[in-house]
Amino acid sequence: MKKKVILSLLIGTFCLSASSFAQKKIGHISLDSLLKAMPQSDSARKTGQNYYQQLASTIQSMQNELQQKYKEYQDNQASYTELIKQTKQQELQDLNQRIQNFQQQAQSSLQKFNDSITRPIIDMAKKAIKEVAKEKGYEYILDTSSGVVLYFEDGDDVYAMVADKLGLKPKSPAPAK
Repeated sequence: MKKKVILSLLIGTFCLSASSFAQKKIGHISLDSLLKAMPQSDSARKTGQNYYQQLASTIQSMQNELQQKYKEYQDNQASYTELIKQTKQQELQDLNQRIQNFQQQAQSSLQKFNDSITRPIIDMAKKAIKEVAKEKGYEYILDTSSGVVLYFEDGDDVYAMVADKLGLKPKSPAPAK
């Protein structure tokens, strides 16, 4: 009799844990589509394009100046003394280097600028996703546009176990909520 009661309890416990596992709700969303639908995204995109145009215009001016100076050098090099030739060549090299440096800085600046204007929009969307997940009882929300987990309930982090299996020193990463 005792064995039947223990067996019944074990089966009941197993069924409860299996049914609670089966009740986990997983949702998904295309974050890209959501962001594109947000009116703030249009404004940010236009602001980013204006910033890009300013940088591109400056680069174009610098390239035009280089082309003009190079043409002038080619047209007049026969009349230049050796010292003037060397000075003009150095000017052209310096200007070309300045253009390359500006292009690199502009690319970095554009990336940072775009991040600064889009980060609040992304944060707003993720906050709404988290709120909906909690309200509707979702334990996981997956981003179908990138394959990233956008929200998850606290659960078991298996990093240490997998690292141990691979013979690595366990070093648990911070949760990505």
